[in-house]
Amino acid sequence: MKQSKFKIALLAGAVFISQAVPTLAEEPHSAKEHAIYKDAPVMKLEEAIAKAIEASPSLQSSKAGLEAAKGAERQAGYWPNPELEFEAENVSGDGQYSGTDSAEYTYGLSQKVEIGGKRSSRKSAAKAIREAASVALLAEKLNLVRDVHIAYTNVLGEIEALELAIEQESLAKEVLDTVSKRVDAAREPEIQKNKAEVAYATSVISREQEERQLKVSEKKLAQLLGRSNLNVSLDHSHFFELEAPAPIENYQEKLRNAPEIKISSYLEKEKESLLSLEKAQNIPDPSLNAGVRDFRDSGDQAFVFGVSFPLPVLNMNQGNIAKAKAELNQARSNGRQMELTLEQNLMENWQGWQASYLEATSLRKRILPAAKKAFDSAWHGYEKGKFPYLEVLDAQRTLFKARASYHDSLKNYHMSRANVERLIGITNDEGQKNAK
Repeated sequence: MKQSKFKIALLAGAVFISQAVPTLAEEPHSAKEHAIYKDAPVMKLEEAIAKAIEASPSLQSSKAGLEAAKGAERQAGYWPNPELEFEAENVSGDGQYSGTDSAEYTYGLSQKVEIGGKRSSRKSAAKAIREAASVALLAEKLNLVRDVHIAYTNVLGEIEALELAIEQESLAKEVLDTVSKRVDAAREPEIQKNKAEVAYATSVISREQEERQLKVSEKKLAQLLGRSNLNVSLDHSHFFELEAPAPIENYQEKLRNAPEIKISSYLEKEKESLLSLEKAQNIPDPSLNAGVRDFRDSGDQAFVFGVSFPLPVLNMNQGNIAKAKAELNQARSNGRQMELTLEQNLMENWQGWQASYLEATSLRKRILPAAKKAFDSAWHGYEKGKFPYLEVLDAQRTLFKARASYHDSLKNYHMSRANVERLIGITNDEGQKNAK
């Protein structure tokens, strides 16, 4: 009956909570309180992000892509090179045209003149690609900020999980010692000792699993920082910082400036410019030429002028125009689909942020204190012989399960928040203030 009342109290604690002001969990502690890192220097999240940005090969690749796009934009603005022409007539023939005495030499230049907006269309397309590459660089930086934020939090979460496993193992050992004494004194049946031994062995396995998982999380964060090992401490207070999300409408407004939407817009502009370019290719470009003709037999000279036009009879560029139209429609459809996908992702992650915030707050304020009180009561009652060992074991499992759930909710909180901030295109240091 007491166990049922306790479970009802736990369920009653999971009520809907809504707070607009930042809250801090009751467990923040410095790295010095963790034996895992000992005296290693503390690296805050902002410093970790800065080091990851400095060491990231993907960012260097995106920067190179931007420089390439800038070069292509410069190239798109150049005019076609002029052509130097030389022509010799009346040479090496028969009679009076044998040799070069009657030769006529023409020296000239030919210049192709682009008309119909070809150059401007080509420049517009290259500019759009350069702008898309610039935003892609920002998007890659935001991806890195999000990844470091999540990896940093995962390491903190695994440290807390390991600390919890160590504590659980220590407590299970203490319970085993107490039960063993009671069994030896014939105050408990032998089966209770067997249960305590199983609980202790299980706690040892859990601790070993958490140690392995922590190493995996540390390795991932170290790789993001460009290191082989994570030989620093982390800011553990960050793990327990909670802040409720702003209304979803605030983030939906910010979503319009998401890098992916901007990139889609620039790619659409590129396709529009390429369509204009293909249409302009149907307009023939004249080639102007001018030169001097030298008459060797009389020693006279004369100027020569000319112009030539391709005749758009056999090829009117219909295929390339149709292709450009289809690619423009495809870019517009892709852009719309991108917006829908981002809106869905934003809603899911915002809901995850909201739910994990409420869950963590409820666990911290209501469920954890209730579980701790129930365990303390069961333990003291057991020591005095008032409660059976099963009551202690059940209360112990409930307490550690609640604490594990609390840490999981904190990890989910940070992951969802990092994803929301990534989607709307803000960095971690801008945070919540840019959403309000």
